[in-house]
Amino acid sequence: MLKISKSVLIGPELERKAQDAIHAVLASVAIDEVEIQVQPRNADWDFEVRVKTKLGPVALLCDVKSRAWPNELHAIAYRLQRAVRTRQPEVCVPVLVAPYFSAQAMESCSELGLSWADLSGNADLKMEGVYVRVRGFETPKRETRSATTLYGPRSSRVIHALLLEPSRKWNTESLASASGVSFGQVSTVRNLLEQNDWLISSYGVATLSEPKKLLEDWAAHHKPRRIAHRYFSLDPPAKLEARLESVLPDYALTEFAAADRYAPYTRYQRVAFYVPQWTEDHGRELGLRGGDGASNVTIYETGDDIPFVEIVRGSRCVSPIQTYLDLTQLAGRGLAAAEYLLETQIVGRWK
Repeated sequence: MLKISKSVLIGPELERKAQDAIHAVLASVAIDEVEIQVQPRNADWDFEVRVKTKLGPVALLCDVKSRAWPNELHAIAYRLQRAVRTRQPEVCVPVLVAPYFSAQAMESCSELGLSWADLSGNADLKMEGVYVRVRGFETPKRETRSATTLYGPRSSRVIHALLLEPSRKWNTESLASASGVSFGQVSTVRNLLEQNDWLISSYGVATLSEPKKLLEDWAAHHKPRRIAHRYFSLDPPAKLEARLESVLPDYALTEFAAADRYAPYTRYQRVAFYVPQWTEDHGRELGLRGGDGASNVTIYETGDDIPFVEIVRGSRCVSPIQTYLDLTQLAGRGLAAAEYLLETQIVGRWK
């Protein structure tokens, strides 16, 4: 029979929600008897929950945050574990409670010996003789302002430059020059990256710590800002691509056409490329026909310059980073080609 006793603690709304989340998680555990009592606030944590099991009493020292920033977890774990040591020989467990935990934050908590719980009911609580692991509850949509800012049109250029040379020691001036954005924009992006623990800064220079995770997170949030024009061509891809140089003042291949230059994965019959500006005259010169229903040529009009273009096997291509992002937007073989490009070309450049 589960017994729960709870003393009401008056506090901020987030704190009350955190208490309810902990109670809900513990109430779902198949233990004969659990007694929960919320204790008054302490300087080192926000609230304490006492759990009585057959193996003895356990105190959960719970700290509540509005966001589980990965770069803050080390300090939180150190503070709570120091508090745990002062309570010896009493058995205490440090717990972080937040509305949402990213996969990276969950992994970091595990590495730091920090239990955690979110407000949706997911949790990892490692108590004396009891391990509570709850997954599957839907977490809030996390299209946050930080993600929007980080992967916006100008900010993403900073990310792009960093991912092309993640081991380089960048300062603000060199990063602004490589990405073509202002010093203020670089500083904003650097701060967001540091909050996510993806950037390590020291003495004015910065280096990426987790380039692969950053690229995968960018792909997950990627919302291309471009105008797509779709056509049909009777020419095979190689013949059409060979004519681009003579017709277009500026272009760059992407998707399978670019991936085939970087890391050939599969034969392709669809050509895709970027242009700053597109006109119907260009389409006529290339012999393209209207093809909304059965297109095999896609032109992405950016309205701006095409950054980070590379010459690969004699062809102008967007960078492997942009090629990867564009491939992840495609269904089926696109994702497989993106993964192949990542492992064989992008990660290889990083080594």
